[in-house]
Amino acid sequence: MTQPHTILVVEDMKLARDYMARTLQKAGYDVLTAKTMSEAQSIIDEKAFDLVFLDLGLGKDDVHGERGRRVFGHLQSIVPEIPVIIVTADNTAGSAVDLLRRGAYYYAVKPIEAEELLHLAQTGIELRTARRALDVLRAVSERNGDVWYVGQTPRMQSIEGIVNRFAPSDAGILIQGESGTGKEVVARAMHERSQRADGPFVPLNCSAVPRELLESELFGHEKGSFTGAVGRQIGLLEMASGGTLFLDELAMMPAEMQSKLLRALQEFRIRRVGGRKEIKVDVRVISASNRDIHDAIREGEFRQDLYYRLCVMTIDLPPLRERRVDIPYFTQLFVDELNETMGTTVEGTTEAALWALTNYRWPGNIRELRNVIERAVILAAGERLIDVVHLPEIVREVSSGDPFAADGLAGHGLPTVLPADGIDLKTVRDEWERSFIEQALERTSGNQSAAARLLHLTRDELRYRVEKFELAAE
Repeated sequence: MTQPHTILVVEDMKLARDYMARTLQKAGYDVLTAKTMSEAQSIIDEKAFDLVFLDLGLGKDDVHGERGRRVFGHLQSIVPEIPVIIVTADNTAGSAVDLLRRGAYYYAVKPIEAEELLHLAQTGIELRTARRALDVLRAVSERNGDVWYVGQTPRMQSIEGIVNRFAPSDAGILIQGESGTGKEVVARAMHERSQRADGPFVPLNCSAVPRELLESELFGHEKGSFTGAVGRQIGLLEMASGGTLFLDELAMMPAEMQSKLLRALQEFRIRRVGGRKEIKVDVRVISASNRDIHDAIREGEFRQDLYYRLCVMTIDLPPLRERRVDIPYFTQLFVDELNETMGTTVEGTTEAALWALTNYRWPGNIRELRNVIERAVILAAGERLIDVVHLPEIVREVSSGDPFAADGLAGHGLPTVLPADGIDLKTVRDEWERSFIEQALERTSGNQSAAARLLHLTRDELRYRVEKFELAAE
């Protein structure tokens, strides 16, 4: 069993400190607590932990958060890799924003409700885990060259186990997953870990070749076998002999080609279009599809006997949104690759940009992420870090982890992108909160109990906000 993650809570108010510690412990975390600057600095020097919740105002006389800033500075000098979430009252919000620029991961305004606290803990721990994995993989890469990055999620670890187990065999493998999830990367990994690694890896996208040319592409053709066949052409099955043929978008293969491919794989022999001589081939086939192949079989679009021939094992790759913990690694990997190819010197991302990248849903998966990072590296050329302003608007605004994302504010006329002259963040946050409370009260005809349920608040928490914003409620 893995050890629980440890979180350091630095908070001078006993009620708030005990509440945070109790909530995090119930969720399975180990918790260290400190109520003063000196206690916090001692723990930082002596203990190991994975995440910090840091209250800026440590003591009633610390009205500007100076002690909290000194603790943050100590963290940055001793354990800069540990994510820090700033906890602030309204009077220290300005200092919190300044610390975000200096490397804090995120900040939350008191009071922090349990759901928000646990969400921040989860995303912070995910970031810490990804950073640790990146450090390890960089060290491994320096020793062994290129490494296929698997990821931290149990699902991806399981997939690596399948790849390692089936790679040495010639069993047919089907890799399923959304577009951009890395199906060809997994296929290449299987090839490179097999006994065929010294042979060719030959890819073919079945949907990219016109059906009238697909047979010639796979089997080859002899000179004069059809109009335009001005010479002999070697087919991909013959080219891949001794190695691996990768058939992408397998479900798009026409029915007549499916029967010819099945026969070739059963006999390990092919005949070029227009040819009479049978040619022996020794090839392993790995396939991929972004459509569930069983749906194609049920709809009569794919032969079941070919499925049994090609798909001894099926690997289902998860979309990137289900493995957010891996996004920081891929982000840094792409930054490093692009620096090398483009001659740029971008070091990484700000915490705000990383938050947006981690919480965007990535319909285009890893391929879309690389496209976004390439764009950001170009825009950030000459600067040290990629910031939120370098990201596409859709990534900035549709970040589910950002309480000021488009879903929350855009529909109410509130800004979602930082204006050039800055913004009064507290006012915007209050307007956003007030807007949803008004909607909830209107939807429930002023019934505060029902409105509180819509907002996932207790009735007392809602009543406090109603009084704060001087809202009239029946």
